[in-house]
Amino acid sequence: MKRETTLFIVAMVTLTATGMLMVFSIGAAPTGDDMLFFRHLIYVAVGFAGFLIMSRFDYHHLGNPVLLRYIVWGSLLLLLLPRTPWIGIERGGAPRWIGWGPVTFQPSELAKFALVLLLAARLTQYQEKIKSIFTGFLLPIGITLVFVALVVQQKDVGIPMVMIATAFIMMWVAGVRKVYIVGCTLIPIGGLVPLIMFSGYRMSRIRAFLDPWSDRANTGYQLIQSMSAFAQGGFWGRGAGAGEQKLGYLPAAHTDFIYAVVGEELGFAGTALTLLLFAALVYAALRIAANAPDLYGTLLATGIVSLIVVQALFIMAVTLGLLPTKGLPLPFVSYGGSALIVSLTMVGVVVNIGVQSHERQPQRAAKGRKPSSRKAKNRPAAAQPTAAGVARVRAG
Repeated sequence: MKRETTLFIVAMVTLTATGMLMVFSIGAAPTGDDMLFFRHLIYVAVGFAGFLIMSRFDYHHLGNPVLLRYIVWGSLLLLLLPRTPWIGIERGGAPRWIGWGPVTFQPSELAKFALVLLLAARLTQYQEKIKSIFTGFLLPIGITLVFVALVVQQKDVGIPMVMIATAFIMMWVAGVRKVYIVGCTLIPIGGLVPLIMFSGYRMSRIRAFLDPWSDRANTGYQLIQSMSAFAQGGFWGRGAGAGEQKLGYLPAAHTDFIYAVVGEELGFAGTALTLLLFAALVYAALRIAANAPDLYGTLLATGIVSLIVVQALFIMAVTLGLLPTKGLPLPFVSYGGSALIVSLTMVGVVVNIGVQSHERQPQRAAKGRKPSSRKAKNRPAAAQPTAAGVARVRAG
């Protein structure tokens, strides 16, 4: 488990360093923001502070009923504030942020983490009834839909999709009947249809996705510039700092479409390496989850890595023209803010699970010595995920 935890940290740090390089390149452009990289460094520093704190904070305390109640209700309350006068901030017609002076925050990023914490606690707590349709299926679905509804009213569809996908993955791992999960996947798909059909700007994005050149000067412009960036990058790229799309040609180059900047400046090699780093992150996190001390740790690690990877794959597909355009940052790589700080803090929890898994593994009889077969038979079995973690969660 020590190797998996190390691999997880290395992948996360390398992705963050790649993002810092790209943000520096974009900010240093003649048309860039001179303070962009400086602000990003502040977000990275705050995020790593959260990472260090959570990596040393016993993850079982996150399931303590009192602390969990504060986190969940606090995040739900924050989701209502973007529409509040004086404190809510609207950008591009979407009220998704709150702010005090120069400081802004996107509550939906914290809500994703709160949802994973709540689902992990409830799915563990009701493990004995996990096969029942109400306790095992309808209850977690209801919890998820509360969060989704509050985020959708902020004119955001991307994060709700990530939330729903993560909830299904956690329910699958927890042991919910597969027929319920597979059948329920049709509901969010059906729910997306009216959200798209009765929204003019969403329909324009669908049309731009199907044929961006039909309106290349307007709705299809961003996707065309993104694909152009990948084409110009070739295999090895034009070199860090040598890209042209960041010179005002590609909108949201430092956030939603930073993967296209990676493709132009670092080429196919850079984009493939980024994808491999996310794959390494998933592999290490799933190994940590599989060997967690209890079911709560397994679900927590699975939920956190699902939030990160589902969003990463989605936005990568968007920049490549494989999915309709949707504004989501690429985890660890895009310009910082709420998403970067929360993502770095969340992975600290995964590291803590990995550390506790390693500490609970049986110690070797002697350094560099293989245990005898008799000792091997008497050795306690490796910790397996069970519902026993609930007692420790409540004890706090």
